[in-house]
Amino acid sequence: MDEGEQRSQRHVRRTVSMLGACLATTSAGTVYLFSTYGPALSHRLGLSSSQSNVVAISANYGLLLSGPLFGWAADTIGPRVLSLIAAVGSFTAFTALAYTYSGAWQMPSWLILSLYMVLVGLSAQSANMAAVTTTTKNFKQNRGSAVSLCIAFFGLSPFVLSHVNTVFFAGDEPDTFGYLRFLSFLGLVTSVAAAGCLKVVGFGPSRYASVPPGFVVDRPPSSSSSSGLLSDRDDESVYGAVKAASTTVREVGEGSAGSSTTAEPAPVNVASNGVDYDTARDLGGWAYVNDVEARLLMLVLFLCAGIGIFYNNNIGTMVNAMYYSSTPHPEARTAQRLINHHVAVVSLGSFVGRLTIGIVADMCKRIWRLPRSGILVVITACVLVSQLVVISATTLPSLLVGSACTGLSYGFTFGFVPTLVSVWFGTRHFGANWGVTTVFTGFSGQMLGAVFGRVYDANLPDRDPAQCPQGSCYRAAFGLAVAVAVGSVVAAAVLAKRRARRRRDNRRRWEAEEIEHVEYVPFVLAE
Repeated sequence: MDEGEQRSQRHVRRTVSMLGACLATTSAGTVYLFSTYGPALSHRLGLSSSQSNVVAISANYGLLLSGPLFGWAADTIGPRVLSLIAAVGSFTAFTALAYTYSGAWQMPSWLILSLYMVLVGLSAQSANMAAVTTTTKNFKQNRGSAVSLCIAFFGLSPFVLSHVNTVFFAGDEPDTFGYLRFLSFLGLVTSVAAAGCLKVVGFGPSRYASVPPGFVVDRPPSSSSSSGLLSDRDDESVYGAVKAASTTVREVGEGSAGSSTTAEPAPVNVASNGVDYDTARDLGGWAYVNDVEARLLMLVLFLCAGIGIFYNNNIGTMVNAMYYSSTPHPEARTAQRLINHHVAVVSLGSFVGRLTIGIVADMCKRIWRLPRSGILVVITACVLVSQLVVISATTLPSLLVGSACTGLSYGFTFGFVPTLVSVWFGTRHFGANWGVTTVFTGFSGQMLGAVFGRVYDANLPDRDPAQCPQGSCYRAAFGLAVAVAVGSVVAAAVLAKRRARRRRDNRRRWEAEEIEHVEYVPFVLAE
């Protein structure tokens, strides 16, 4: 088979795998749907706002605390097994929630709901890691755009499914049981379909095989292709490094091991001399955890993602309070439709943010050479603005603007940080690294959610949302959210300063040919 046919087959397999990744993240997005059925579940089972918060955040604990485990699994056993785990787990969890809601299954304690939601989170993380890890290892030059597209479906799923709830299940008497059963079968079908599509194809061979001494070559892991991972032969000659666009390097290809050629002009996404000074180190395990820049990146995600998780889990309660306190004759059907509308707006904002940030970041890096760390500072500033909008909202329309801004900034965060992890720290251990990076974000969401629950319960001891005019019963909780957003901006600025210093040092050392001291791998990719 000639090189053109191999390239064509690789593109087809990569496209099919991308489709499977989108299906997997669609299934994973059901973890953010609690606000569409949570208020009805809490009302039926008599939960307080604090108890409802614990149940809601349990899904995020399952999602985030399992990240390192499922990330490691994605790196080692491949995406297909993880997709099947997600199928079984999602079906079981939503079925249990449905029959507990209907009363067919007795609930000895409200904490049993937390266990069901943990299983929802575990299933979502299994599907998500299978999708994101596979996509990261299949794309390099346009990785930001590819990862953003994959993750965007994670954000789009709640938007679509909240509308499904509105159209088919939110009648005069909302059919929460039917909605939960629908979610159980949706997770089963999409995850099984994803398992048949996902496969690590790899980037394809590079034109450059010569790597200067002292550099680390970032390659995908070797494993059996039956698990969906690359085979040993696909692991060869993935990356190379060149000093400049005109540097003489060895050409990859049969019979060319000893020949030399001149490199073609460098792609426009690298520096003017053909070198990207912001590229990856091959870090994993404790080396990654102990790296200062990795810790700063974890802190930024911890603060920003916590705000999004907290808002998504409590938007139903906030909308109920706004609606019942501002309407003389409130109706449960209208309240549910308003909740679904806000969840849909948050989800759509998250989808747009996840989809566009990768494309915009790739363009900024490629055309204007704007450093990725600078883009991260802008994203944290967007998170801060979103919380300022929410804390000032006194009507349902103004709260809707806050929902859109929060969803958009949350999408920016989760659409961009995975790319940073892969570009700055390599793809060999990406699954485990990304899992470690996300593992603590649930705690910040829990902290903010606990404050919200305490403030809300203290101001409404009789749990009557009609006594909460203009959101006064919960507004104080968003003061803490604003402070957390300010902290994320500061952490991102410190990280950007460190990255700028590293880029300057790398450029100076590279140009001085002090290659034994350079920590990043400058590369030019063939595709």
